[in-house]
Amino acid sequence: MNRLPQKVSLVSQTAAVLVEEIESGRWASWLPGEHELCAQLHVSRKTLRAALQQLGRKGFIKCSQGRRRRIADRRATPGAGSSNRVLTLLPLPPESLNPLAIYLINRLREHLTEAGYVLETHVSRAPYRGGGNHGLESLTKTMRPAGWVLFGPTRSMQQWFATRELPCVVVGSCYEGIRLPAVDRDYAAVCQHAVNQFISRAHRRLVLLTPAPGPAGDLITMSSFSRAVADAKLPEVVGSVQEHDGSVASICARVDHLLSRPQPPTAFLISRARHVLTVLGHLLSTGVRVPQDVALISRDDDSFLEDVVPSVARYSHSHQALATKISRVVMGIVQGDTQIKDYTIMPTFIKGRTLG
Repeated sequence: MNRLPQKVSLVSQTAAVLVEEIESGRWASWLPGEHELCAQLHVSRKTLRAALQQLGRKGFIKCSQGRRRRIADRRATPGAGSSNRVLTLLPLPPESLNPLAIYLINRLREHLTEAGYVLETHVSRAPYRGGGNHGLESLTKTMRPAGWVLFGPTRSMQQWFATRELPCVVVGSCYEGIRLPAVDRDYAAVCQHAVNQFISRAHRRLVLLTPAPGPAGDLITMSSFSRAVADAKLPEVVGSVQEHDGSVASICARVDHLLSRPQPPTAFLISRARHVLTVLGHLLSTGVRVPQDVALISRDDDSFLEDVVPSVARYSHSHQALATKISRVVMGIVQGDTQIKDYTIMPTFIKGRTLG
Protein backbone atom coordinates (compact mmCIF):
# COMPACT_ATOMS: atom_id res chain seq x y z
CA MET A 1 0.00 0.00 0.00
CA ASN A 2 1.23 3.48 -0.84
CA ARG A 3 -0.80 5.10 1.91
CA LEU A 4 -1.47 3.90 5.43
CA PRO A 5 -4.08 5.18 7.90
CA GLN A 6 -2.73 7.83 10.25
CA LYS A 7 -3.84 9.54 13.40
CA VAL A 8 -4.74 13.17 12.80
CA SER A 9 -4.99 15.81 15.49
CA LEU A 10 -8.33 17.48 16.20
CA VAL A 11 -6.85 20.84 15.20
CA SER A 12 -5.79 19.47 11.81
CA GLN A 13 -9.19 17.85 11.29
CA THR A 14 -10.91 21.12 12.13
CA ALA A 15 -8.65 23.02 9.72
CA ALA A 16 -9.32 20.46 6.98
CA VAL A 17 -13.10 20.77 7.42
CA LEU A 18 -12.88 24.55 7.24
CA VAL A 19 -10.81 24.34 4.05
CA GLU A 20 -13.39 22.02 2.46
CA GLU A 21 -16.21 24.41 3.35
CA ILE A 22 -14.29 27.43 2.05
CA GLU A 23 -13.46 25.72 -1.25
CA SER A 24 -17.07 24.54 -1.63
CA GLY A 25 -18.22 28.15 -1.49
CA ARG A 26 -20.32 27.78 1.65
CA TRP A 27 -19.25 31.22 2.84
CA ALA A 28 -18.91 34.06 0.34
CA SER A 29 -16.42 36.51 1.81
CA TRP A 30 -16.34 36.14 5.58
CA LEU A 31 -16.21 33.28 8.05
CA PRO A 32 -18.88 33.19 10.76
CA GLY A 33 -17.91 34.27 14.25
CA GLU A 34 -16.03 31.97 16.61
CA HIS A 35 -19.07 31.09 18.72
CA GLU A 36 -21.05 30.05 15.66
CA LEU A 37 -18.18 28.01 14.21
CA CYS A 38 -17.58 26.25 17.54
CA ALA A 39 -21.25 25.27 17.66
CA GLN A 40 -21.25 24.04 14.05
CA LEU A 41 -18.01 22.05 14.36
CA HIS A 42 -18.53 20.85 17.96
CA VAL A 43 -15.04 21.89 19.02
CA SER A 44 -13.67 24.12 21.76
CA ARG A 45 -12.71 27.72 21.14
CA LYS A 46 -9.04 26.85 21.76
CA THR A 47 -9.13 24.16 19.07
CA LEU A 48 -10.93 26.44 16.63
CA ARG A 49 -8.47 29.29 17.10
CA ALA A 50 -5.52 26.95 16.55
CA ALA A 51 -7.14 25.71 13.32
CA LEU A 52 -7.85 29.28 12.19
CA GLN A 53 -4.23 30.22 12.83
CA GLN A 54 -3.17 27.37 10.57
CA LEU A 55 -5.46 28.64 7.82
CA GLY A 56 -4.18 32.17 8.27
CA ARG A 57 -0.57 31.06 7.83
CA LYS A 58 -1.53 29.13 4.70
CA GLY A 59 -3.30 32.08 3.14
CA PHE A 60 -6.85 30.69 3.23
CA ILE A 61 -8.07 33.52 5.43
CA LYS A 62 -6.94 36.99 6.41
CA CYS A 63 -7.42 38.37 9.89
CA SER A 64 -7.93 41.99 10.84
CA GLN A 65 -8.19 43.19 14.42
CA GLY A 66 -11.74 43.70 15.65
CA ARG A 67 -13.35 42.14 12.55
CA ARG A 68 -14.32 38.70 11.38
CA ARG A 69 -11.90 36.62 9.34
CA ARG A 70 -12.03 37.33 5.64
CA ILE A 71 -11.76 34.52 3.11
CA ALA A 72 -8.84 35.02 0.72
CA ASP A 73 -9.00 34.60 -3.04
CA ARG A 74 -9.60 30.87 -3.50
CA ARG A 75 -7.53 30.86 -6.66
CA ALA A 76 -4.47 31.82 -4.62
CA THR A 77 -4.95 29.35 -1.78
CA PRO A 78 -2.52 26.46 -1.43
CA GLY A 79 -3.59 22.82 -1.61
CA ALA A 80 -5.11 21.27 1.48
CA GLY A 81 -2.26 18.77 1.76
CA SER A 82 0.36 21.47 2.33
CA SER A 83 -0.72 21.95 5.95
CA ASN A 84 0.58 18.49 6.83
CA ARG A 85 4.18 19.11 5.74
CA VAL A 86 6.96 19.97 8.21
CA LEU A 87 10.40 20.84 6.85
CA THR A 88 13.65 20.08 8.64
CA LEU A 89 16.50 22.32 7.55
CA LEU A 90 19.99 20.80 7.76
CA PRO A 91 23.50 21.98 6.81
CA LEU A 92 24.56 18.43 5.89
CA PRO A 93 22.87 15.31 4.53
CA PRO A 94 21.22 13.29 7.33
CA GLU A 95 23.74 10.45 7.01
CA SER A 96 26.58 12.92 7.72
CA LEU A 97 25.09 14.21 10.98
CA ASN A 98 26.14 13.13 14.45
CA PRO A 99 24.23 10.22 16.04
CA LEU A 100 22.22 12.51 18.34
CA ALA A 101 20.88 14.61 15.45
CA ILE A 102 19.94 11.49 13.51
CA TYR A 103 18.14 10.12 16.56
CA LEU A 104 16.24 13.38 17.13
CA ILE A 105 15.10 13.54 13.50
CA ASN A 106 13.91 9.92 13.52
CA ARG A 107 11.97 10.37 16.76
CA LEU A 108 10.43 13.61 15.51
CA ARG A 109 9.37 11.88 12.29
CA GLU A 110 7.67 9.13 14.31
CA HIS A 111 5.77 11.59 16.50
CA LEU A 112 4.65 13.74 13.57
CA THR A 113 3.53 10.70 11.56
CA GLU A 114 1.36 9.58 14.45
CA ALA A 115 -0.37 12.97 14.33
CA GLY A 116 -0.87 12.92 10.57
CA TYR A 117 2.06 15.12 9.53
CA VAL A 118 4.91 14.41 7.12
CA LEU A 119 8.49 15.36 8.03
CA GLU A 120 10.73 16.24 5.09
CA THR A 121 14.45 17.00 5.35
CA HIS A 122 16.07 19.65 3.18
CA VAL A 123 19.82 20.19 2.98
CA SER A 124 20.82 23.78 2.29
CA ARG A 125 24.44 24.73 2.94
CA ALA A 126 24.26 28.30 1.68
CA PRO A 127 22.36 29.85 4.64
CA TYR A 128 24.70 28.17 7.14
CA ARG A 129 27.72 29.56 5.30
CA GLY A 130 26.39 33.08 5.04
CA GLY A 131 25.40 32.65 1.41
CA GLY A 132 22.02 34.31 1.78
CA ASN A 133 18.52 33.03 2.39
CA HIS A 134 17.15 33.05 -1.17
CA GLY A 135 16.68 29.29 -1.05
CA LEU A 136 14.58 29.63 2.09
CA GLU A 137 12.34 32.17 0.38
CA SER A 138 11.80 29.76 -2.51
CA LEU A 139 11.07 26.81 -0.21
CA THR A 140 8.58 28.88 1.75
CA LYS A 141 6.66 29.86 -1.37
CA THR A 142 6.68 26.48 -3.09
CA MET A 143 6.31 24.09 -0.14
CA ARG A 144 4.15 26.20 2.20
CA PRO A 145 5.02 24.01 5.19
CA ALA A 146 3.01 23.90 8.38
CA GLY A 147 6.25 24.49 10.25
CA TRP A 148 10.04 24.40 10.18
CA VAL A 149 12.59 22.60 12.36
CA LEU A 150 15.98 24.35 12.30
CA PHE A 151 19.08 22.47 13.42
CA GLY A 152 21.84 24.83 14.54
CA PRO A 153 20.74 27.87 12.52
CA THR A 154 23.04 30.87 12.22
CA ARG A 155 22.13 34.29 13.55
CA SER A 156 21.08 35.55 10.11
CA MET A 157 18.87 32.48 9.57
CA GLN A 158 17.19 32.97 12.92
CA GLN A 159 16.64 36.64 12.17
CA TRP A 160 15.14 35.75 8.77
CA PHE A 161 12.56 33.43 10.31
CA ALA A 162 11.79 35.79 13.18
CA THR A 163 11.23 38.77 10.88
CA ARG A 164 8.77 36.80 8.74
CA GLU A 165 7.08 35.29 11.81
CA LEU A 166 7.21 31.83 10.27
CA PRO A 167 6.24 28.90 12.51
CA CYS A 168 9.52 27.23 13.40
CA VAL A 169 11.43 25.57 16.23
CA VAL A 170 15.16 25.99 16.77
CA VAL A 171 16.95 22.84 17.89
CA GLY A 172 19.56 24.71 19.88
CA SER A 173 19.56 28.18 21.42
CA CYS A 174 18.54 31.54 20.03
CA TYR A 175 20.94 34.44 19.70
CA GLU A 176 20.41 37.46 21.91
CA GLY A 177 17.61 39.68 20.68
CA ILE A 178 15.95 36.99 18.54
CA ARG A 179 12.68 35.48 19.69
CA LEU A 180 11.85 32.02 18.35
CA PRO A 181 10.74 28.83 20.08
CA ALA A 182 13.94 26.93 20.93
CA VAL A 183 14.83 23.67 22.67
CA ASP A 184 18.28 23.17 24.18
CA ARG A 185 20.15 22.20 27.30
CA ASP A 186 20.13 24.69 30.16
CA TYR A 187 23.63 26.08 29.73
CA ALA A 188 23.09 28.83 32.28
CA ALA A 189 22.22 26.31 34.99
CA VAL A 190 25.15 24.09 33.95
CA CYS A 191 27.62 26.96 34.33
CA GLN A 192 26.22 27.96 37.70
CA HIS A 193 26.45 24.39 38.96
CA ALA A 194 29.97 23.86 37.60
CA VAL A 195 31.29 27.06 39.17
CA ASN A 196 29.76 26.07 42.50
CA GLN A 197 31.38 22.63 42.25
CA PHE A 198 34.78 24.19 41.71
CA ILE A 199 34.41 26.75 44.49
CA SER A 200 33.21 24.13 46.97
CA ARG A 201 36.51 22.30 46.37
CA ALA A 202 38.56 25.41 47.12
CA HIS A 203 39.34 26.31 43.50
CA ARG A 204 39.69 30.04 43.06
CA ARG A 205 41.11 30.47 39.54
CA LEU A 206 38.61 29.13 37.04
CA VAL A 207 38.69 28.92 33.25
CA LEU A 208 36.08 28.24 30.59
CA LEU A 209 37.72 26.77 27.49
CA THR A 210 35.52 27.11 24.42
CA PRO A 211 35.86 27.35 20.63
CA ALA A 212 35.22 30.67 18.90
CA PRO A 213 33.22 31.84 17.19
CA GLY A 214 30.58 29.46 18.45
CA PRO A 215 26.84 28.93 18.09
CA ALA A 216 24.31 30.62 20.33
CA GLY A 217 24.68 27.93 23.01
CA ASP A 218 28.39 28.73 23.34
CA LEU A 219 27.68 32.44 23.66
CA ILE A 220 25.17 31.69 26.41
CA THR A 221 27.78 29.50 28.12
CA MET A 222 30.37 32.27 28.00
CA SER A 223 28.10 34.92 29.50
CA SER A 224 26.63 32.49 32.05
CA PHE A 225 30.07 31.37 33.24
CA SER A 226 31.18 34.97 33.82
CA ARG A 227 27.91 35.72 35.58
CA ALA A 228 28.22 32.67 37.84
CA VAL A 229 31.73 33.72 38.88
CA ALA A 230 30.50 37.25 39.63
CA ASP A 231 27.51 35.91 41.58
CA ALA A 232 29.86 34.00 43.87
CA LYS A 233 30.80 37.39 45.36
CA LEU A 234 34.17 36.11 46.53
CA PRO A 235 37.00 38.56 45.72
CA GLU A 236 39.55 35.77 45.48
CA VAL A 237 37.53 33.85 42.86
CA VAL A 238 38.60 34.82 39.34
CA GLY A 239 37.06 33.48 36.14
CA SER A 240 38.47 33.68 32.62
CA VAL A 241 36.91 32.78 29.27
CA GLN A 242 39.51 31.41 26.88
CA GLU A 243 38.75 30.84 23.20
CA HIS A 244 40.49 28.58 20.68
CA ASP A 245 39.96 27.60 17.04
CA GLY A 246 39.10 23.96 17.75
CA SER A 247 42.40 22.47 16.61
CA VAL A 248 44.68 20.40 18.83
CA ALA A 249 47.52 22.88 18.38
CA SER A 250 45.34 25.83 19.37
CA ILE A 251 43.97 24.10 22.45
CA CYS A 252 47.40 22.99 23.65
CA ALA A 253 48.88 26.44 23.07
CA ARG A 254 46.06 28.05 25.04
CA VAL A 255 46.52 25.62 27.94
CA ASP A 256 50.31 26.18 27.97
CA HIS A 257 49.79 29.94 28.05
CA LEU A 258 47.41 29.65 30.98
CA LEU A 259 49.71 27.37 32.96
CA SER A 260 52.66 29.73 32.43
CA ARG A 261 50.95 32.49 34.39
CA PRO A 262 52.30 33.38 37.85
CA GLN A 263 49.00 32.16 39.24
CA PRO A 264 47.76 29.50 36.82
CA PRO A 265 44.16 28.27 36.85
CA THR A 266 43.31 25.18 38.85
CA ALA A 267 39.89 24.40 37.34
CA PHE A 268 38.74 24.05 33.72
CA LEU A 269 35.18 23.92 32.40
CA ILE A 270 35.49 22.61 28.83
CA SER A 271 32.55 23.13 26.50
CA ARG A 272 33.18 20.28 24.01
CA ALA A 273 33.47 16.64 25.01
CA ARG A 274 36.10 15.83 22.38
CA HIS A 275 38.26 18.73 23.54
CA VAL A 276 38.38 17.20 27.01
CA LEU A 277 40.56 14.43 25.59
CA THR A 278 42.99 16.98 24.16
CA VAL A 279 43.24 18.96 27.40
CA LEU A 280 43.44 15.89 29.61
CA GLY A 281 46.15 14.24 27.51
CA HIS A 282 48.17 17.45 27.23
CA LEU A 283 48.07 18.10 30.96
CA LEU A 284 49.20 14.58 31.79
CA SER A 285 51.99 14.71 29.19
CA THR A 286 53.39 17.88 30.78
CA GLY A 287 53.32 16.44 34.29
CA VAL A 288 50.21 18.28 35.51
CA ARG A 289 48.16 15.93 37.67
CA VAL A 290 44.39 15.63 37.39
CA PRO A 291 42.66 16.31 39.74
CA GLN A 292 45.48 16.97 42.24
CA ASP A 293 46.78 20.03 40.37
CA VAL A 294 43.92 20.84 37.97
CA ALA A 295 40.25 19.85 38.03
CA LEU A 296 38.21 19.32 34.86
CA ILE A 297 34.48 19.33 34.06
CA SER A 298 33.03 18.76 30.60
CA ARG A 299 29.96 20.81 29.75
CA ASP A 300 28.91 18.25 27.15
CA ASP A 301 28.83 14.48 27.17
CA ASP A 302 29.62 11.79 24.63
CA SER A 303 29.68 8.01 24.78
CA PHE A 304 33.48 7.80 24.49
CA LEU A 305 33.89 9.64 27.81
CA GLU A 306 32.65 6.52 29.59
CA ASP A 307 35.96 4.82 28.72
CA VAL A 308 38.29 7.63 29.76
CA VAL A 309 40.64 7.26 32.75
CA PRO A 310 40.42 9.14 35.04
CA SER A 311 36.64 9.27 34.75
CA VAL A 312 35.44 12.65 33.48
CA ALA A 313 33.04 14.85 35.45
CA ARG A 314 30.39 15.93 32.97
CA TYR A 315 26.78 16.86 32.29
CA SER A 316 24.72 14.22 30.54
CA HIS A 317 21.19 14.54 29.20
CA SER A 318 18.58 12.01 28.15
CA HIS A 319 18.32 11.81 24.37
CA GLN A 320 14.79 10.52 24.75
CA ALA A 321 13.75 13.46 26.94
CA LEU A 322 15.25 15.92 24.47
CA ALA A 323 13.51 14.23 21.52
CA THR A 324 10.18 14.24 23.35
CA LYS A 325 10.48 17.92 24.22
CA ILE A 326 11.36 18.86 20.64
CA SER A 327 8.44 16.83 19.30
CA ARG A 328 5.97 18.48 21.68
CA VAL A 329 7.12 21.98 20.80
CA VAL A 330 7.02 21.24 17.06
CA MET A 331 3.54 19.76 17.39
CA GLY A 332 2.47 22.89 19.22
CA ILE A 333 3.64 25.32 16.54
CA VAL A 334 2.17 23.35 13.62
CA GLN A 335 -1.15 23.23 15.46
CA GLY A 336 -1.23 26.98 15.96
CA ASP A 337 0.60 27.61 19.25
CA THR A 338 2.05 31.11 18.94
CA GLN A 339 3.82 31.15 22.31
CA ILE A 340 7.50 32.01 21.96
CA LYS A 341 9.82 30.79 24.70
CA ASP A 342 13.01 28.88 25.38
CA TYR A 343 12.49 25.28 26.42
CA THR A 344 15.55 24.13 28.36
CA ILE A 345 16.50 20.77 29.81
CA MET A 346 18.82 20.51 32.80
CA PRO A 347 21.34 17.70 32.25
CA THR A 348 22.32 15.24 34.97
CA PHE A 349 25.68 15.84 36.60
CA ILE A 350 28.02 12.83 36.53
CA LYS A 351 30.68 13.24 39.18
CA GLY A 352 33.92 11.92 37.71
CA ARG A 353 37.40 11.71 39.18
CA THR A 354 38.62 14.68 37.14
CA LEU A 355 36.77 16.91 39.62
CA GLY A 356 38.36 15.39 42.69
